[in-house]
Amino acid sequence: MSTDPFPSILVSPEDFHNARKSATRRVIPVAAGRGTLRSSYEKQHIPGSVFFDMDVIADNTSPYPQMLPTASHFAHCMGEMGIQPDDILVVYDAVEIGMYSAPRVAWACRLFGHDSVHVLNNFRLYTEQGYPIQEGNMSPLPQTVYPVHEPGANQVIAFEELRDIILHERKNYDIIDARIPGRFSGTQEEADSTLRSGHMPSAINIPLAAVLDTESKAFLPLPELKRLFETAGIDGTRPVILTCNSGVTAAALDLSLQETGYDMERRVYDGSWMEWTRRAESDLVVRD
Repeated sequence: MSTDPFPSILVSPEDFHNARKSATRRVIPVAAGRGTLRSSYEKQHIPGSVFFDMDVIADNTSPYPQMLPTASHFAHCMGEMGIQPDDILVVYDAVEIGMYSAPRVAWACRLFGHDSVHVLNNFRLYTEQGYPIQEGNMSPLPQTVYPVHEPGANQVIAFEELRDIILHERKNYDIIDARIPGRFSGTQEEADSTLRSGHMPSAINIPLAAVLDTESKAFLPLPELKRLFETAGIDGTRPVILTCNSGVTAAALDLSLQETGYDMERRVYDGSWMEWTRRAESDLVVRD
């Protein structure tokens, strides 16, 4: 297999554009998001894009939205999109979104065994810098048979284990929550009346907006991301559990930690607050 042209997960618009012209492997742009975003991508997307529909490539038997699919369902959907295991995938969000779902989709692809997966930083800058865009339907590539890869347990954590950690071992872990500050603190009520606002005991709040540039919604430069984690007390000596509302924006924190050189064990709590607030005891929901 020839070399992946990108040295890190995050890829600038310029590097992405240049690599598409010179790479000896297929570079596939992957438009990411829920099904309602398809119309936005049909107004403008990167030529040759396929659409990763997070409402379809999910565990639709779960009571919580956008949970991880089974390995077989993931492989089936990747094959339907025409993706091959040696393709280089570059995932991006719609222009109006900036950065939200792409890190989650890239994380999921790596979880299910795809080696070369990157995140465009980001499509808004790509369009502003004048790189090619296309309008109209995104068509899947010719179908493939994509291999089934069962993910290991070291990248995801389930409710039961997290509850046990919080009850007995919380000092040995850093729990980072990517939700907005008001929902984390409990000062802003949840839109869903079945949810309790607040956070897990000992959790640290680093909201998604804190790792993104205010205007472009691209990731901050790496030195700024590093300072952000250091200020929050993340020193890299403890394993990290990443959580948010439904497991999506937690993946942006995972990407940020990896890009800034942290190599501690990092696991995403897929059920996140949607599951925690429905299953955890009242004294495991903290309001500031």
